[in-house]
Amino acid sequence: MDAVIADAARVQLITDPASAINVYLQNAETDAVLFGSVTGDVSLDMISQDTPVEAGDLILTSGLGGGYPSDLPLGQVVTLRTLEFELFQQATVQSAVDFTRLEIVLVITNFRPVDISPLEP
Repeated sequence: MDAVIADAARVQLITDPASAINVYLQNAETDAVLFGSVTGDVSLDMISQDTPVEAGDLILTSGLGGGYPSDLPLGQVVTLRTLEFELFQQATVQSAVDFTRLEIVLVITNFRPVDISPLEP
């Protein structure tokens, strides 16, 4: 989030091409990264090649990186693209929200990520 004041907030949607969110695929029990695009679609990348992923798998925020609380539902896997010569699988995603009809949002103003960096002696 860029800025919050008493009666307004400037936010970045997950569909923004500059958006990258650490996520967790609940059914596959693995992490990935959700990216926005110029078309307003969202897709998954950085899915390990040896991870079985299926259409319908639920995508949740992982909480890693401190940008979002964990376990917020973001969408479901629609299709998966796996190529032998690539390091990672990619997937198209159906967002949990229809952003063309979005009218109301909840802005979390008091979320503070937990610092998990090791303590220095």
